[in-house]
Amino acid sequence: MSDEWGVMSKLAQIGLTEGEGRVYLALVKSKVEMDAKEVSKASGIPYSKVYTILEKLASKSLITVRAGRPAVYSAKEVSDGLSDYKRLVAKELDGKFSEVELTLQDLQTTTDAEKPDIWIIKNTGDIIKKAYATVLNATKEVDVALPFMPEWASEELYNAFLRLRGNEIRLRLLLSSQVTIDKIEGVSKTVSVRTRDKMFGGGIIVDGNEAILFIASDGSNPIVAIWSNHAGLVQIAKAYFDNLWTSSTPINFDGKLPAHRKT
Repeated sequence: MSDEWGVMSKLAQIGLTEGEGRVYLALVKSKVEMDAKEVSKASGIPYSKVYTILEKLASKSLITVRAGRPAVYSAKEVSDGLSDYKRLVAKELDGKFSEVELTLQDLQTTTDAEKPDIWIIKNTGDIIKKAYATVLNATKEVDVALPFMPEWASEELYNAFLRLRGNEIRLRLLLSSQVTIDKIEGVSKTVSVRTRDKMFGGGIIVDGNEAILFIASDGSNPIVAIWSNHAGLVQIAKAYFDNLWTSSTPINFDGKLPAHRKT
């Protein structure tokens, strides 16, 4: 009996339940075909449960089934049966490993996507698209600083600001004093505007957690920009904008130039 329980323990280690181990061991020891009633008697497994166990052993390729009335069962040659079962276990295990790998890769991809990112954009068209998309991501506030106002920018900014204003988003536009009033009068209806004499570059800051900085231009259009959601970089940009805004001049649209531009 002790040897039998030792074998049962080893069968359990390769994935057989106690019932499966008892039925399989009974078939191995019998060396002849048996029907379900005989298997039940030899293994001590209730007849009501033995069919289910026999089906599981057959699915594991450890035993063979010969159809008939009644069907009869026999253990495969031990080395053949265990080899077939081993291949099935290996295939199933390989599938589980593949599934886990895909799950973890998806998790890693999601985690990487949540990390701060920095993009360098070197094409004016791509910069404009990214700037527009960044502005429309806003849920609370948008700060825009422009050292110049390209011909296309006034209408584009007006449409974007009008849409955001409808969502009660705070909007601030900081411009160089060299920008003429006629280029920004329409925009001023949707956003607070201030100007200052000296501006070094420009950019857009959205909700204090996303920024696009214009770091080079051809005189009227940005040609190199940096977009980032890195907390430190965005905080620096935000603090710099707030400082410039505080020391800048509000524009009064009365048909005259701002006071600092009068001659």
